Amino acid sequence: MILDSSVLLRTEDLRPLATTRSPIDLAVLASSILVLLGGEDTVAPRLALMIAGRMRPASGRILVGESLVEVGTREARDLVKMVDREFAYPPGVTVRGQLALAVAAAGYKRADSAEIVGNLASWCSLGDLLDELIGDLTPVSRYMVGFAVACLPLPKVLVLQGPFPVEAHRLLSDLCDSGCTIVAAVPGVEHAPRSAERIAICSEDGVATVIRFQELSEACSDLMRLTIRFLPALPRVVMESLHGARDIVAVEGGYSFHHDNLSTAVTNLVNLARANSRTIVGLEMRPPSPAEIASRLSAAKDDREADLFCPEDLDI
Repeated sequence: MILDSSVLLRTEDLRPLATTRSPIDLAVLASSILVLLGGEDTVAPRLALMIAGRMRPASGRILVGESLVEVGTREARDLVKMVDREFAYPPGVTVRGQLALAVAAAGYKRADSAEIVGNLASWCSLGDLLDELIGDLTPVSRYMVGFAVACLPLPKVLVLQGPFPVEAHRLLSDLCDSGCTIVAAVPGVEHAPRSAERIAICSEDGVATVIRFQELSEACSDLMRLTIRFLPALPRVVMESLHGARDIVAVEGGYSFHHDNLSTAVTNLVNLARANSRTIVGLEMRPPSPAEIASRLSAAKDDREADLFCPEDLDI
């Protein structure tokens, strides 16, 4: 396989753990978003650390840029950056002070510092917090300070260790438009940014399969489980009349079930409750786990290699 020149990040014989059975063939396009989907019981968080150069894999290499620099080396230090879940900062420093330090460390002229700090703070929704102590901020605002610092200067690859606040989601497309590639490790589908092009569903020791966001959305729609509770309780025979409901299971005060169309299910549930003089006292939606999604897709993906791009995207 000949890789297109737009591939920014790739691997050679990468095995994150000694138990990894097959090497991960990873190729990430420049200015794209890749999600590593999986909790602490999967390789996703560790793979993010490896891509950021903070942890060594059991074997193989991760290369970045046209010159194929190995992550973790001095040459790759400015090419790949990471935003941790918890932002480390000096005690007693304000948001303005921290951003000013980051501007100076990035090599910008001192005369431009105030303008850069102001623009960056505005972009990250920190404009009203510039004179606040970082230690007094909410966890979301502290994360956004760390996010802002990581963007000075803008790296080739920005690795995010999730879950991260939705306030950061809207900024990812801006970064891609500026030439930055995003790799985000998140524990569940509810944390995945909608602008992601590829979703790598991670297993205990590797990547189970890689899908497009549309495929993820369709799988979640099929596997989403709803739990509804009525007052007074609704007879099961009435619940079974709900069109499209599958695998109905009785729970305390109501029922749990699958449905192919979430919005239709909610509308029909409201109508069902009204027609039977019931009040809906609880409605919960549980997204599928990464393992459930991988299991659902495994039959269709068995003959596909765990690539992080599709050949047709690269015209090869």
